[in-house]
Amino acid sequence: MFIGNPKNPPLVFLHGFLGSGKSWRDIAETFSENYFCILPDLPGHGENTKLDLNSTINFDYLTNWLSQLLDEIPAPKIHLIGYSLGGRAALTFACRYPERILSLTLESASPGIVDLDERTHRIDEDSARAESILKDGMSAFVDKWYRMPLFASLNSNPEKLSAIKEAASRNDPRWMAKVIRELSPGLQTPLWDSLAKLSFPILLIAGEKDEKYVQVIKKMSERIPSAQKNIVSEAGHNVHAEQPEKYIELIRSATLRSVSPHANAA
Repeated sequence: MFIGNPKNPPLVFLHGFLGSGKSWRDIAETFSENYFCILPDLPGHGENTKLDLNSTINFDYLTNWLSQLLDEIPAPKIHLIGYSLGGRAALTFACRYPERILSLTLESASPGIVDLDERTHRIDEDSARAESILKDGMSAFVDKWYRMPLFASLNSNPEKLSAIKEAASRNDPRWMAKVIRELSPGLQTPLWDSLAKLSFPILLIAGEKDEKYVQVIKKMSERIPSAQKNIVSEAGHNVHAEQPEKYIELIRSATLRSVSPHANAA
């Protein structure tokens, strides 16, 4: 999905697990006057399922996929925003292709798990979740997924939560099982040692009610002294859905204003 004028600087949004490019529509429209907004479905999500289920999906695959997509548009240099799984993909891409990044915003995203025991536990946990998707179906899994504590604050907006769950349930269960298993944080190569090398404007966002990721972005900001971190009040894991106005203003003030809207994107 694309919103805005292709002649404007590209602003790419990467959604989280169970999401799609459409989940960014309302946010992207507010930027579409000055930016060309690119809202892809990550592999396995939404309409991006014309792939071989037997092929391997890992973060190298996601990085190559995004690079090819941007080459086709073309969008040599981009402002990049990623949420959760999309944030992990965005950070991986930015570490591999820093010359293509104008600014980077990471929402509720981690550079990875270092501890080997924790990695093994997460792999087992995500494998069990994959089996649950295949056994019980998408609706049952989505209901269970959004009962996790990190999404508890979404309960204050039942209408929005219902819309998110309905959209998530439309995903193909075979692909969601594959994605959660093969893109598990337990299998991802940690990127902590690469953070200090990033020199473009970076914004780190977490919701105050998502204690795990509050700690994650604090640790990340210690590795990236130039990064701006913001802990958003009255929000959990999905900050852009829970506090969209605050989220939009953060991106405008912390990253986009640090790079001229008319910066050369070629």
